[in-house]
This record gives sequence, structure tokens and C-alpha cells, in this order.
Amino acid sequence: LTGIAEDGAGEGAGFTGAWSEESLDLAQGFTEAVANGWMDSWLPICERQRKLPFTDEQREWQLIRRGRYLGFNLLYDRGVRFGLVPGGRTEAVMVSAPPLIRWKYNHVPKPGSEEERLVGVLRKPQEWAHL
Repeated sequence: LTGIAEDGAGEGAGFTGAWSEESLDLAQGFTEAVANGWMDSWLPICERQRKLPFTDEQREWQLIRRGRYLGFNLLYDRGVRFGLVPGGRTEAVMVSAPPLIRWKYNHVPKPGSEEERLVGVLRKPQEWAHL
């Protein structure tokens, strides 16, 4: 899975698994604050975007990105890897995967495309929150 960790396949996730035992209250407060603010910001975006037309090529790109996300989870996510060991909860891992994906070996977006621009942004992450 060449470049899967470099192309932002896991970007946008919030991980709290590294919190210490002493900071559980802080972790819970952080998680609740994110959850409480999420819907107010996410729903208007979804309402604006869900009615926009899209091409077959854009749908293909979405499915490829979902495939990259699944690959990232299977290889790098500690909780997922734990679920895939013998005796782990493999079904729980697989049910959390996107329902439809596409995998293309060594896929490279067309030069000058919006997809190429997105991959360029994802490969050079910025610290937006400064936490």
C-alpha cells in the first residue's frame, strides 16, 4: 500500500487512545465538547452539499478515497489491528468499514485535477487547531 500513510488517508480523525489514566476526565470533556459542536457545524455543510450534482469520475474518486481509508485503518489503526488478531473482534472491524469502496493499484490523479490538488494538500498537513 505504497504511500497510504503519506496521502492523508487517516486525516481528520480524532484519537484519544494515548491519554493517560490521570487525564480521563480531560479526555471525556474534550470528546463531549467535540461531539456537542459537531452537529451544528456538520449538518449545514451536508445540507448544502448533498443536492449538488456529481460526475461518474467524482464518484469513482470518492470510492478510491474510501478504499485508501480502509487500507489505512487495517494497517495503521491500533484498535483495528487489535481486532484483527486471532480471537479479536474481526466482524466489528469489518462492519466499521465504508459500505462501498474501490481499490486501484498505484492510482495517481490526473495532473491539474481537483483530486491532484487535494492529494497535495493532504500530503502537507497543517496544524489548524494548535492544541
